[in-house]
Amino acid sequence: MSVMERGEISVIFAGYSEPMKRVISSNEGFRGRVKFFDFNDFSSEKIAQIVHLKMSKQAEESPIYGFKLHPYCSVDVITKLIAIETTEEQRKIMNGDLADQMLVNARENMVLLACVTVEADDLLTITLKYLERGHRSLNMVTSRQ
Repeated sequence: MSVMERGEISVIFAGYSEPMKRVISSNEGFRGRVKFFDFNDFSSEKIAQIVHLKMSKQAEESPIYGFKLHPYCSVDVITKLIAIETTEEQRKIMNGDLADQMLVNARENMVLLACVTVEADDLLTITLKYLERGHRSLNMVTSRQ
């Protein structure tokens, strides 16, 4: 606490609002030393933009490394898919992680495609059909929680 008070270091506490409020209220000394920054949840459009960003800047350790989005899967199309296939509560709970889960689930649903296709490029292209199936997988998981 004294190091924080003297301004020698900055400490960042990040998390969802309610759990963070409990952490900060657990120690009276935090309240005067902590500045709060609230960030709004991502909109369906922002999540769709994150999907595109993740697909364009893939790290080798990414579970979607080497895959690409079908040209039809524009930000607008994915935005509509997210708005229709997820609830506001799901988007609030998952926030940006919705993009990761959607892509990983879409990739996993592509296993079925491997049984019927002969085009290698098709095995690496995430289409709207697989994004939709990925959302259905999300709905099954979040409805059980």
